[in-house]
Amino acid sequence: MSILHLVRSSQFQSTDFLQCVEVLTPGDQLVLLDDACYNLHHPLLIQAQEKLLPHKIAVVASHAQARAIPLPETITGISMTELVHLTFDYNSVVTWQ
Repeated sequence: MSILHLVRSSQFQSTDFLQCVEVLTPGDQLVLLDDACYNLHHPLLIQAQEKLLPHKIAVVASHAQARAIPLPETITGISMTELVHLTFDYNSVVTWQ
């Protein structure tokens, strides 16, 4: 079963990102939004990238831009509209906040 994981909080403030990374499987997708954009600069991001297929980590680009966080080349920036469309592509959606 494929899961869309939405992470909304920074690992620098809570353990939600760590808990999410621990349960990721290769068929899942991870999207960072809100303060989770700060996770782009957290070492756990590397672990998430190792667990997921290429290009299965995205960030809501406007949320990163609002926090002045540049996107790494390995991370896809998406819009809120694209995020809504992703929710239809997976068996379930889990929000970590």
